[in-house]
Amino acid sequence: MRVLVVHCHPDPGSFVSSLAGDARRVLDQAGHEVRFLDLHGEGFDPVFTLHERLNHTGPPAEKLAEFPGLRASVEALLWCEAVVFVYPTWWSGQPAMLKGWIDRVLMKGVAWDLPEGADTLVPGLTNIRRIVAVTTHGSSKFVNALEGEAGKRTLTRSVRLMCGFRCRTTWLALYGLDTGSPAARERFRRRVMHRLAHLS
Repeated sequence: MRVLVVHCHPDPGSFVSSLAGDARRVLDQAGHEVRFLDLHGEGFDPVFTLHERLNHTGPPAEKLAEFPGLRASVEALLWCEAVVFVYPTWWSGQPAMLKGWIDRVLMKGVAWDLPEGADTLVPGLTNIRRIVAVTTHGSSKFVNALEGEAGKRTLTRSVRLMCGFRCRTTWLALYGLDTGSPAARERFRRRVMHRLAHLS
């Protein structure tokens, strides 16, 4: 399977960054073709500009000519069959850089289309049949449930709708990271690696 790993954490020494590295290794060992995007490492610009807003429904070729830094991400999305997002949950959602990546890369003509006269989006990423989220939460599952888990809905509902009809989602979350033990982290790491080793 062709797998895109999208990693977002500013600290390369963080637990999340170590999970991203492990995910890449396990997917390689399982025989998948893997592309790895380290948004912080590559200096991705998450700012959705006025030009992009005014040309939101324009041809993707014009956007990529104006913003060539988006090309690698767009090509990877159109290439892959699965996307694995590895990131920390902050303020109930994706970090700003990852949210900006979603805003800018999942553009019209790539992730979705809206034919003239239609009132429903047509998915553009029908090549993607699996979405996996690997994330950590500082607070407990109870607190996150009270907050509504907006980040979970973003990936498992909104982004999922841009993919193939049969696309399946997997949510792998470690809650209570701030007060959790090293043993709890290691159990979560093993769980994530087991799921990715059997990705299909």
